[in-house]
Amino acid sequence: MEGARGEQSASRRGGILAGLAWVAAYGVLFLAATIASAMALHRLAPGAPKWLFPVSHGVLWIAGVLLVTWLVRVKLNGAPWAGMALPAPQLGPLALGFAAGATLLIVVFAVQHQLGWLNVAGVAPLSTAGPKLALALAPSLGVGLAEELGFRGYVLQTLGERMPLWAAAGLSATIFALYHLTLGGFGPGFAMVAICFALTFTILRFATGSLWFPIGFHAAWDWVQVYLIGVANVGQSGHDPALVRVSQSGPGLWVGQAPAIEGGLIYSIAILGALAAAAGYAAWRGRRPPWTRRLDADGRGLGA
Repeated sequence: MEGARGEQSASRRGGILAGLAWVAAYGVLFLAATIASAMALHRLAPGAPKWLFPVSHGVLWIAGVLLVTWLVRVKLNGAPWAGMALPAPQLGPLALGFAAGATLLIVVFAVQHQLGWLNVAGVAPLSTAGPKLALALAPSLGVGLAEELGFRGYVLQTLGERMPLWAAAGLSATIFALYHLTLGGFGPGFAMVAICFALTFTILRFATGSLWFPIGFHAAWDWVQVYLIGVANVGQSGHDPALVRVSQSGPGLWVGQAPAIEGGLIYSIAILGALAAAAGYAAWRGRRPPWTRRLDADGRGLGA
């Protein structure tokens, strides 16, 4: 009965071409919310304290993407919010995801350090860097929540209601990689890692039952490389907000290029490990994504 209702709901909202059109329209609004959140304080209060700009960006980005997603999904598509896999905040999964993302990236940095590819150039006093680290959680959570809700929430769900999940996951992962095209250092390695990230977070959405674990993982990945250990800031003279400032001497093929460090092979290996771990966890929990089925309006596999 639930499967039949899901099929009828998806049918009412149109087929694959309609789904792609909705994804394109949503993408325009998503980008508008992203740009507006980054520029708002600069336009409204250019003389505000510097620490307030990233905080306002993170808060406004979260608010803007939540609003855009709710308007398109609930009001325009006439579909339930449950399909976004974003229930009320779940602090446990969010914290565990953050710990997992931070741990994986720190391990990669430790390996680079042992190989002589990553060297500490300086450490900021904790008395001044500590508050900045705390405030930086806002823009990092903004990245995690906005991109997970946008891509593993709306885009994946909208496509998944109209095609088998494996196709929706592949297409949404490709869109996610293309979305990052403007980052410096973009290339085949970066694209592969971005797609692997997307597939990892897709599996974790189903394995954990919501987006909160992937949001935490994604936020930590951004926070560690920008604000804790500044690998993403290498070469940006005069702008390194990280607690630990570093220099890189490893081969570009392996360590990538700041700020898009994910283009390096060492990050490819790390995220492929995370992808394998996510798949293993989903199998162990008996909560594999329904790859061969379409999704119902609540985000479950039809017939499940």
